[in-house]
Amino acid sequence: MSVKQFGLLALALQTVATSAWGNPLTWQTVPEMASEHFFIQSIPSASQGFDSWTIQSGYRYPLNKVAIYMGTQIQSENPQSTTKHGLLSGIEYHFTNKLRVSSQISRGNSDTLINQWGVSSRYQFSESVGVNAGLDVEFRREADPESIYQLGVGLNF
Repeated sequence: MSVKQFGLLALALQTVATSAWGNPLTWQTVPEMASEHFFIQSIPSASQGFDSWTIQSGYRYPLNKVAIYMGTQIQSENPQSTTKHGLLSGIEYHFTNKLRVSSQISRGNSDTLINQWGVSSRYQFSESVGVNAGLDVEFRREADPESIYQLGVGLNF
């Protein structure tokens, strides 16, 4: 499957998932600063030790209560493994200004269609403090799927 086919499949899956919420998907852009459309984040890697990391970056397109995003990722592992790269697609739903839920799928440079699937939520107590919880499942050819559970406190500066 080519990168273009994967991107179209991921976007179609996320659009179908949106209809499950029962709210009409309006294509009205939410007024935001242009810099808020771009994102970069770091997440842990389930398959390696503490010295491995995954960095994701991309573009988030906000709609009415929903944001769709596409991006790229790079994963660095231990010295015995090579660096991996891939694509990701996700959707984020804002229930209120303080509560949001998101899901994402990603595909690396291996033979599997989807390498990682995740769902997360965030509740913002104030402008600078929030809590988040998440579940990421990483699929590998050579082993059973591995899950990462996350619970954390976020600080915005």
